[in-house]
Amino acid sequence: MAVDTASPTRDQILDAAERLFGRQGFDPTTIKEIGAEAKLNPALLYYYFGSKEELYKAVLHRIVSGMVTTGGQVLESATAPADAIRALVGAQVEFLLAQPNLPRLMVREMVDHDARRAKDVILQLAAGLFHRLCRVIEAGQHEGVFRTDVEPRFAAVSTISQVAYFIIARPAVGIFFGSGTDGVPDTVAREFGRHAGEFAVRALSPTGTSA
Repeated sequence: MAVDTASPTRDQILDAAERLFGRQGFDPTTIKEIGAEAKLNPALLYYYFGSKEELYKAVLHRIVSGMVTTGGQVLESATAPADAIRALVGAQVEFLLAQPNLPRLMVREMVDHDARRAKDVILQLAAGLFHRLCRVIEAGQHEGVFRTDVEPRFAAVSTISQVAYFIIARPAVGIFFGSGTDGVPDTVAREFGRHAGEFAVRALSPTGTSA
């Protein structure tokens, strides 16, 4: 019998697993705990996902798919390379603020498993959003609005890393900014996003000014 991938129960399991995997990591988290967090019989988790590893991959896939879709729409709607970069960084901030478990999940995956379990979703991200961002930068170089002495892949990493680090290190940033370990407010994160987008554009512009 086919499993209903649009089932509210399936989403309920994914939501609970996302919280626990983000909070505790993959290895310490048990199916029993996820069932309790979801307020469901743990047997249902095996019905929908087969194993804890498959559930974990489904959690990562759901989040990354959302990021790729959102970022792709932003890049498609922009009419100029500089505007595309500003809009993408702004969308990145909004997405990460709405997905507070994502930074912890990805950091734990990199540290605990060297990204082995996330390889498929990372490839999906690379094939989708990352390569599209690289093409935007290449288009700006071709049009003469971006420097040609910059490797597009390096520039793409620099562009998306600013916000990623800011959100991952939010408790430390909160200490730097005098807000404590609870981190800076969302309004400050959004201000940083606007700064980061403009910073990336200026770094790519031949004269160091806005494109």
